[in-house]
Amino acid sequence: MERQLLGTYECLNHKGLQLIVDAFFTAVICFLALMTIWSRVNAAAIPNSCPLPPQLKAKYDFNWKLKNGEKQNLIAKVAYLKLVLSWSPTYCESLSAANRNKQFQCRNSDSFGLIVHGLWPQAAKPASIDDHPRNCQDDKQLNATLVKRFYCMMPDEYLMQAEWEKHGSCHYATANDYLTTIENFYRSLNIPNIRSMKNSTQAKIRSAFLQSNPKLFSSAIQISMNPPNRLKEVKICYDLKNQLKNCNS
Repeated sequence: MERQLLGTYECLNHKGLQLIVDAFFTAVICFLALMTIWSRVNAAAIPNSCPLPPQLKAKYDFNWKLKNGEKQNLIAKVAYLKLVLSWSPTYCESLSAANRNKQFQCRNSDSFGLIVHGLWPQAAKPASIDDHPRNCQDDKQLNATLVKRFYCMMPDEYLMQAEWEKHGSCHYATANDYLTTIENFYRSLNIPNIRSMKNSTQAKIRSAFLQSNPKLFSSAIQISMNPPNRLKEVKICYDLKNQLKNCNS
């Protein structure tokens, strides 16, 4: 009888321990899920809404042959991708008052911060900028529905058109594939509050990005500044499997 009671007691102890272990792992899983949701909510992912112009420009097609200094490179092999983000306030400050007023993002400067400039397919060891893939396809003007779909991350229809033809067409089958890839990269980033930074140096901005994005490493991000300590661009590098990579290799 004592052996039966002891066996029952040990069984209950084992089951109780198992319940505790199960509860612990369930709590861990829930915590990780909540952290994932939190990071997504706090990411500087593209807002669901942003100011839109009353109507898009009638013509925003891009023709590289009409641009001075613009060249075509159809033979360069794509080795990796570079996401280029532009700090809208600095860009707008660089324009004359007349030109600034023509740019929709500059007329709504409080609404746009770090926007997408483009996603650039890059050659492995270029001797100059001309060695990168460029202007691989002359495409028709993007339809307005597609432009509006991605306007919050690239608030200019001509920019969107030009980046697709100059860069995207060298690696992606369609403009939608190109812009969707950009959106996925952008949404995966936690962008620090750059506006609130005092004396925002290159080192401070890099450090803020690394702290906000645990998977990001120093060699995968490049920070470009205009004097005196004005953020110009943030560039992040990915391999052809869309994984972060060293920008210098």
